[in-house]
Amino acid sequence: MKRSWLRTALLNTALVIFSFVMAVGLAEIAVRIVAPQQLIMIRPDLWQPADTVGWLRRANVNAEINTGQGAVQLMSDQDGFRIGRAGRSSGVPVLVLGDSFVEALQVEYEQSVSGLLEQSLSAATGGTVAVRNAGVGGWTPSQYYLRARSLLPRDNYRLVITAVYVGNDARPDRTDYVAPRRNVDRHEFRLPRAINKAELVGATLRPLNDALEVRSHLFIMVRKRLETLRMKTGTSPLYFPREFLKRETGSSSWTTTADICRDIKILAEQHGARALFVLIPTNYQVDPTIFHAYVRGFGIDTAAVDLDQPTRRLMEEFTRRDLQVIDALPRFRELNAAGQDLYGNVDQHLSAAGHQALSELVTPVAAHLLAND
Repeated sequence: MKRSWLRTALLNTALVIFSFVMAVGLAEIAVRIVAPQQLIMIRPDLWQPADTVGWLRRANVNAEINTGQGAVQLMSDQDGFRIGRAGRSSGVPVLVLGDSFVEALQVEYEQSVSGLLEQSLSAATGGTVAVRNAGVGGWTPSQYYLRARSLLPRDNYRLVITAVYVGNDARPDRTDYVAPRRNVDRHEFRLPRAINKAELVGATLRPLNDALEVRSHLFIMVRKRLETLRMKTGTSPLYFPREFLKRETGSSSWTTTADICRDIKILAEQHGARALFVLIPTNYQVDPTIFHAYVRGFGIDTAAVDLDQPTRRLMEEFTRRDLQVIDALPRFRELNAAGQDLYGNVDQHLSAAGHQALSELVTPVAAHLLAND
């Protein structure tokens, strides 16, 4: 009798576990199809530690990458510059500096602002322009300068284009050296060495988190929902972009960032190149409904927020330093009002349409600078 009861209990338990696993599996498939998430990427095959700038894209990469918007081919040349399927181009060299918005892993190289500029500037100038995409995700203006200082002596660049993302590129401090960044440490499953909370978390929960965040769209979605709940209930620190707070209007971030860009211009001119700067807006600025929905959801006082502040303050400081700068915000707002999706819906970087719009703004100014060099 006892064996029969035990057998039934084990069978029922197995059925419950099987049903749960099947339900989770079906939910995972559904999320991947209907609402794909942005998984954490651990790709030491694509980036490497580098002295002075912290990290660089590896040379001669040919790999597929997916930041949540679909599979994209990432290729680099012998110098680590991102290139297209046609390979490294030759012609009048133009250097493009920036962070992940220039690296543009959400679109094919041919759809990125660098790839588009290569075509449009060649057509506009009547020659062959070779764009060198030196953008690396996670960089700041200090690293743009450090990279320019390394690259400009190596080639006869005619133009240096620096993209400044107003969402997080304004920094209060300048960095003259970035130590080589270590690869991200991942926790491995192991047997607990003791029976206590810290050891159980380190041996099981952290490895489980590390495994799921690089594989499971469902896990990422649930974690996001729970984090939002924690923020709303006041049990988690609320991140808010400080650049949009009115109290930051007198911050040293604007002048420090403008000073770094002025030094990029000076450096470019010392090597016979012109300098052009582009301010890339956030999706919050372009589509205010996104920003105000966020503000309302977290109970932030809208009177303390100025959507135009980062762009306006950077434009003021850049102008004071006689820097040639393109503000993409007005045009992006026009296109957004006309129904164009300029940013991704999973990865919030520029979409192919966003890169196209940006290249159309940059092309005539850059072509004029090249023609009047």
